[in-house]
Amino acid sequence: MSGAVGGVGATGATGGQATKVKEQAEANGLNKDQFLQLLVAQLKNQDPMAPVGSQEFMSQMAAFSTLEQVTNMAVANEEQSHMLAVSQSLLLVGHHVTYMKEDETPAEGTVESVDFGEEGFALTIDGESGIPAAAVTKVS
Repeated sequence: MSGAVGGVGATGATGGQATKVKEQAEANGLNKDQFLQLLVAQLKNQDPMAPVGSQEFMSQMAAFSTLEQVTNMAVANEEQSHMLAVSQSLLLVGHHVTYMKEDETPAEGTVESVDFGEEGFALTIDGESGIPAAAVTKVS
């Protein structure tokens, strides 16, 4: 079991997942850096005779703040979701489970360990490794 606990300390997958969420959020729209670049360009190129009003400037800053907080929440939510999945997988160790094999036939056994990889969590059940945690249908 000490090997499984060592895997929990390795949060590289968590950081990777959070980075993926941030990259996806940026790909779907304007990221923080782009927003600031646009804001600075607007301030540099504004008409001196008709500068941006303080109300409009504050509105833009509020929009930037909202964008930043939403991005931060998405990253935190992904990290929390990942850690919850880690905890749930670790709780299966030592329990008798029923699961579906790749050929869609049911099987059962005792979870011996959890392997944490790039593709998710894989269980070792009665010596058979590589069983996805999502394949478990019953825990007893």
